[in-house]
Amino acid sequence: MLNGAQILICEDEPFIALHLATSVEDAGGKVIGPAASIAEAFSLLDSTEVVGAILDVHLIDGDITPIAERLLASSIPMVVQTGVGLPDGLKSREPAIPVLSKPVLPLRLIEILAGALSK
Repeated sequence: MLNGAQILICEDEPFIALHLATSVEDAGGKVIGPAASIAEAFSLLDSTEVVGAILDVHLIDGDITPIAERLLASSIPMVVQTGVGLPDGLKSREPAIPVLSKPVLPLRLIEILAGALSK
């Protein structure tokens, strides 16, 4: 499904991050991360090319707005999983970002992301 695509995972809950990583690998993707913080995500983005991302809204050092803005500036598709929705500023600027409410099956996130990657 992901055909070797390098997918950034941003998730601060270790169990969820592991489950997402395993699911991405099972779908044929290569996991970049998981990153539990904005700083870690930026470090990964600085050193590795990614073609898609799965993001949790809240990381240990803040919300994902700066990460999402960087991905959007590079036209990198993303899907967001959250229990609270997108941060207001990001939601008003980019309402088309796919957002799924937790709990969500990782396969559903991957299906949506794979669809975006194939466009």
